[in-house]
Amino acid sequence: MDNYFNYFTEVEEHFIRKRGKNLLVPPLDWCLIEIWRDNGIPIHVVIRGIDRSFDVAQRSQKAVPRSLSYCHPAVVEAFEEHQRATVGSQDEVRASNSIAKNAVHRKVLVEHIDNLLVALKSRKYFFHTSFNLLSSLKREVIETDCLDEQQIDRDLNNIGCVVAKVLQDDLSEKQILKIHDEVKKDLKIYKKHLAPEMYRRMETNSFNRILRREGNIPEFGLLEIATL
Repeated sequence: MDNYFNYFTEVEEHFIRKRGKNLLVPPLDWCLIEIWRDNGIPIHVVIRGIDRSFDVAQRSQKAVPRSLSYCHPAVVEAFEEHQRATVGSQDEVRASNSIAKNAVHRKVLVEHIDNLLVALKSRKYFFHTSFNLLSSLKREVIETDCLDEQQIDRDLNNIGCVVAKVLQDDLSEKQILKIHDEVKKDLKIYKKHLAPEMYRRMETNSFNRILRREGNIPEFGLLEIATL
C-alpha cells in the first residue's frame, strides 16, 4: 500500500464505483473501515468481500447496498478464506496483515497536533491532562527520526478518548442518555452485521465523536488529516 490512508480512500472509492452513485461514504462507515484495518484485513480482501456482497444483491434482485455494514459478513468470510489459504506461510500472513508505515510528513503532523493544542488551550484547566499528553507527543514527533504512523494514530485516538471522558463528566445523566439514543439510532443498520465486540467498539467511538463534536473539539486521529 503506497500510503497509510489509501486503505480508507480505496475502500470508499471502490464502494462508490460499485454503487454507481457519487455519494461519499458516511462517517459511521469509515468507523467500520477502521475496524477492518485494525483487524489486519488486507485491502484486496475487503474489495473481494464488497464485490461478493454486490453480486449477491444482484442475483437476489435486492436493492444496491447503501452501507458498508451490508458488506461486513462477506468481508469477514473472505478474510477467513484468505487466512486458511495462507496458513503455513508466516511471512505472507505478516505481510498481508500489516499496514504500510510510511510516515506522514512531519510538518503536516506537527500542524495537526498544534491545531488540537489550540482547541484545548482556551480550556487548558479543563483538559490539562490531554494538553500535556499532546505536548509530549508533539515533542516526540519532532525529535524522532522514524515516525510510526500507526502508533501515532493510536496515541492521538487514545488522547481523544481522554478528552471525551472529560466532556462526558461535565454532562448531566439526561444529556448522556440523549447522546446514547442518538448513537443507537445511527448504528441500527450496523448492529445485525457486526459481532458484539465490534459493535461495542463502534458504539464507543461514535459516542466519543459526538461528545467532541458538541464540545467543539476537532477529531484527533490521523484520518482527520486524510480528509482535509
